[in-house]
Amino acid sequence: MVMRNRTEGGSSGWWDDLPPGVKARFAGPPPAAVTPAADAADAPPRSGPTALDWIRELSRFALLFLAVAVANVLFLLVALSFIGGHGRPLAPPPAIPAR
Repeated sequence: MVMRNRTEGGSSGWWDDLPPGVKARFAGPPPAAVTPAADAADAPPRSGPTALDWIRELSRFALLFLAVAVANVLFLLVALSFIGGHGRPLAPPPAIPAR
C-alpha cells in the first residue's frame, strides 16, 4: 500500500502523515503506571559508571592523545630531514679517478 505524499492533497498535520500502524499504537490510553516500590524490588541493582570507570576512560583518552602527538612529532622530524638538507647530498659523491 502506498501512502499519498503531503503535496498530493493530504493534510499538512504531522499526525496525519504517520503510517496507520504507528497511529494505532499511540492512539490508545497509556499503560497503567507501576508503583516505584514494586518496580525497585523486581529490578536488579543499578550499576552506573563509577569513579574508577571515569578515571580509566580519561587515562585511555590521554594515552591516545599522547600517542597521536608523538606520532605527529616523529612524522614532522622525518619530513624536516628531507627538506632541511639545504642542497647537501646525504653521502659524498664517489671519487672520480684521474686519467
